This record gives sequence, C-alpha cells and structure tokens, in this order.
Amino acid sequence: MVNENESEQFEKKQFEYEMQIQRELDKIEIVEAKLIEEYGEYKALESFIVYLSSMEKIFARSRIYSSSKTEVKEEIIKAEMHFFSIDSALDENMLHSIRDAFGLVYMTISQAYAIAEKLLQEFSDKKNCQDFIKNLRDISIAFIEAHDKNLSIDEVQERIYRSRMKLISADGDPKLALLEKIYTEFKNEITTIKPTA
Repeated sequence: MVNENESEQFEKKQFEYEMQIQRELDKIEIVEAKLIEEYGEYKALESFIVYLSSMEKIFARSRIYSSSKTEVKEEIIKAEMHFFSIDSALDENMLHSIRDAFGLVYMTISQAYAIAEKLLQEFSDKKNCQDFIKNLRDISIAFIEAHDKNLSIDEVQERIYRSRMKLISADGDPKLALLEKIYTEFKNEITTIKPTA
C-alpha cells in the first residue's frame, strides 16, 4: 500500500512539474512571438530572439527540475551546436570535434583559454568555426567560474547571453546596444507576462 501511495505522489509531483514547465514555455513563446513581430524584419535580430527563447527554455527547465550545472551546460552546448550549424552551415562533425576538445570535466580557466587558442589557430581560415570556438570558450569559463565562485544559474545565464551578444555584434551590425535592448525587453516581458493556461 505504501508503494502505491509513493507512486501516486511521485506521479502527482511529475504532473505538477510538467504543468509548471508548460506554463513557463508558454510565457517564453508569447514573448518570442511579440519580439519577433517588433524586430523580426531583420534576420539577425529574429535569429537572436529565437536564440534567447531557446536558451530561456533550457534555463526554465533546469530551475524547475533543479538540474545540475553540468546538465545545464550540456544542454546549452547542444543548443549552441544546433544554432551554429543552422546559422553558419557548419558541418556537425566539425562542431562535435570542437566540442569534444572542450569536454574536460574539470577544466581550469587557463586550460579553456589554451584549448580555445589552439583551436582558433587550427581553424584560422574559418570565421564561423572561430565564432563557435569563442562561444564554447566563454560558456566553459562561465561554468568554471560558476563552480569556483559558486555563482547561481541566473549569473551563468547572464554571462552566456552577454557573451553571445558580443559575438553577434562583433562587426557592428547589429549594434550591441540594440541586442542589449532586446535582451532587456525579453527579460522584462518574461517576468511580467501572464501565461495563457
């Protein structure tokens, strides 16, 4: 009898998690649609908004399920690989090999820089690969610092978004200030919008 009761409680808790996640995902999708309507005539801005939305979904799930930072990092890197393969038409095998180079579980910041520098030289003729390498370096460093300085997942999230904005605006188009404006609107909307369900 105890096992049935425990099973029912577990199922009820799982259902509550799923409902909570669905409400969060609905909010994120509403904000995504609203911002795409506002800024979507520019491909780079629409792509950035979709990026924010996708990452926000990963972070929302991680908070609800209390995922470890390692699990969150793996999900973020999978998403980053997806975005880079779409945006840059990079070969996924190449992205996997670059990712694997950053696969050290207990990496230091100096190791992350050293690995990135080696890869940047190796792929010096491929700008999109270089962008991906810099992105993985920054993600790795954010999570190393999260471990070393006991940063919250919110602080990690902020660092990852800021890194991505700098990368996107590196050539000045779109401007960093515009990406920051969209990011601020995105954050504000997520916290104020009421889910439809």
